[in-house]
Amino acid sequence: MGETKEEIEQLFKKMMEASGRIAKISPIYKKDMKDLGTVKVNWKVSGVLGYQIFELDNYTYKVGENLEDPDISFVIYDEDLGKRFLNGETVRREYAVRRDYKGKFKLMHIIGFKDVDTEKGKKRQKMTKHFLTAKVYNENFKHPISLAKLPPFQISRIAEAAEKRKTGEKEYGAYIPINKSLGKYENQVIPYIVFKHFIEKASNIVLLNCGCRVFHECQDHDPGLGCIYMGDDTLQLLMPEVRDVRIGTKEEALDRVRRAIDEGLIPLLGRAMGESEMFGVKDTGHFLSCCFCCTCCCVNAKFLTHGPNISTAMFGRIEGISVNVNEEACIGCGKCVEVCVFRGRELIDGKAKIDQQRCLGCGRCAEICPTGATTIEIDDINRVNELIEKIESVVDVRDQATLEE
Repeated sequence: MGETKEEIEQLFKKMMEASGRIAKISPIYKKDMKDLGTVKVNWKVSGVLGYQIFELDNYTYKVGENLEDPDISFVIYDEDLGKRFLNGETVRREYAVRRDYKGKFKLMHIIGFKDVDTEKGKKRQKMTKHFLTAKVYNENFKHPISLAKLPPFQISRIAEAAEKRKTGEKEYGAYIPINKSLGKYENQVIPYIVFKHFIEKASNIVLLNCGCRVFHECQDHDPGLGCIYMGDDTLQLLMPEVRDVRIGTKEEALDRVRRAIDEGLIPLLGRAMGESEMFGVKDTGHFLSCCFCCTCCCVNAKFLTHGPNISTAMFGRIEGISVNVNEEACIGCGKCVEVCVFRGRELIDGKAKIDQQRCLGCGRCAEICPTGATTIEIDDINRVNELIEKIESVVDVRDQATLEE
């Protein structure tokens, strides 16, 4: 036990020093700490204690002691997972959170997947192991995703991103605004045209319910208007019954797109490798993820609302889209601030202001503005082709066997 304790203490110090380097040089950390203020963190890993204090212009830590008044406390019981985490290695995490989340939750480590036989055929079952228990006392951490703001939870992500750059793996996704003011392209609204392009080329199409709306028991939007996955890599996909997964036709996929747009859901599509990994599928560049987001349930919205300021790097703003506010027409009602899940809006002196770095041009604000003070425009309708080309540069949904013939 003595050797194990000493090893964990050494790894503790390594993690805390790495956290300090992030706190010292990361501009994202500076932005996050302006939102959070001082954050005091207690750790207990296999019985070994430690604490960290994160401040805007200061960072302190100590191994072997806990603070009496922490903002957050973490306990890791599994020795192997604890060592991996402290060593900066990847621990595949998912949140185990109830809908009535009240500050205590678990993080689970995804150890793999297994295929099981059910009445509806084979399904893929995720296998997890309890990784970490968290207790939050600070109101600034209103959602578990807020943990991503803390440097200890960024170390492995930074290493992963560096590895992807080395291997040349690229991800890209974009929200596509449904605003009528943007006009039509080839006599169709822009989102429909973009989705139609990929649906018509897709070798395989998988339709499933929206997991976010199922989990949150959404009362405002149809869970049936869920994700669409396309491409050869989706042939490996086996899903839990709760998501009502099935192979879909091109006609069914296009109908889902039309109905989602009519319901006011914001389309999002692109290559997001974490999406395929979540289901135990290896993304080889042939897995296009598509979903239709609502502000009340969408996990992307919650990550962008509660996660670190770097979150918007996950998605791109369509080139040529501009969102602006006419201050003379703005009455300061705050409705645009309420619907912005990207934290790209705030009221200053009774007028709406846009943070152009965080705004992803989804168009929700323009749709809800009662006076028309907020407008969304596109400088050239041919930007639609540029968006399609950019997505195709990172993911190919065509039948690869046919291309090789």
